[in-house]
Amino acid sequence: MRRQHGFSIIAVLFILVVLAGLGAVMVQLATTQHLGTLMAQEGRQAWYAARAGLEWGRHRAINAGSCAAITTHADIFGFAVEVRCTQQTFTEGAAQVVVYQISSVATAHAGKPDETRREARMSVWKDL
Repeated sequence: MRRQHGFSIIAVLFILVVLAGLGAVMVQLATTQHLGTLMAQEGRQAWYAARAGLEWGRHRAINAGSCAAITTHADIFGFAVEVRCTQQTFTEGAAQVVVYQISSVATAHAGKPDETRREARMSVWKDL
């Protein structure tokens, strides 16, 4: 009777290949999850940068009484923030009301695959 030699080595190699494949899949899943978390964090930061632009635009519109000098570009913590403002005047009864429509767009990594962009808008009115 002949004894079989080498079967154990083949079994061990097979198990090692399977375990290496599982390890590679786990590393890929962890990397994907980490990148997703980073993108979500950057999205939140972009939202806050856009909100900061809105608040700046609101302050300028209410205190200056005009949107004339409000279209601007700024850099807030690595985000390019563009603030725009338009205004309309309405008459309600005997009162005149001016409505400011302010929009703010915060962008990071513009034009790249990992571009993050958030837009926020608000309307503010003021009696004249």
